[in-house]
Amino acid sequence: MNAKVPAEVTGVWRRDVITAPGGYRDDTTRVFWVQADSWYGDIRLRLDIPRKTGATSFADFSDAELIELAKAQGFAGQLTVTPEMCAWRRDLDYQPPGPIPDEGTWRIEGDMLVEGGIHAEYEEIWRLEPQSRGLRAAFGLGDGQGLLVIAGDHFLMMQARKTPLPAGDSLPALVESALAAGDRSKAFALLDMPICYGRIGGGWRITHSTLPWLEGWPLWSQPPRLDPETGDLSDSAGAPWSLLEVHDPEGLLPNLFTLALGAGTSL
Repeated sequence: MNAKVPAEVTGVWRRDVITAPGGYRDDTTRVFWVQADSWYGDIRLRLDIPRKTGATSFADFSDAELIELAKAQGFAGQLTVTPEMCAWRRDLDYQPPGPIPDEGTWRIEGDMLVEGGIHAEYEEIWRLEPQSRGLRAAFGLGDGQGLLVIAGDHFLMMQARKTPLPAGDSLPALVESALAAGDRSKAFALLDMPICYGRIGGGWRITHSTLPWLEGWPLWSQPPRLDPETGDLSDSAGAPWSLLEVHDPEGLLPNLFTLALGAGTSL
């Protein structure tokens, strides 16, 4: 396991803006980075992501909307921090793997983290979200098939696709190619990688997801069972989640999952 990151880097960081040479600026994409002691999860959704009232699956979206959904981003793994840089290892990635390491410079200014590019020139401004310090924990599903990261009152869960993406083309290009061949089922499979972010105190309710019909629903249909001896979880579908790390000075973890009440879509 990697060493713990500095305490001031832990918590939940919401991106205010990213800028790059040539006048590039994005201050509308919703980006949340949930950081525990070493494990992290990240979700990035455009403001205009297609959403449909009453939708329950990808089948409810048009071909053009499926291509738009494929423009989401998100990744998870372990973070290594030195005084000079942060390095995000991407064990799970919504987009196809790229050739350039995810590394950047960093500095903290109050509740702001400033990230600078190493392999490309850019600057990202991050703000610390309220109620995201204190409890920190991470759980892993199977052999790298999923990750649940908790920071304060926030959570991010990510699960792998059944079939890994090939390197090279972007996800929108892969989805567009499948649709052009008339294979909507293949397009659905390419998109089927749940990333869910939300707040625990609200009943583990999802506020942002790569599966937009999950937004507004609890993460689980029934509270997961926490083994008091190992700290491992068994979710409402019976899937086992192993405790990877925990920082729990107030002893909140044993009762945390009783807040996952109410009927909803179970991942």
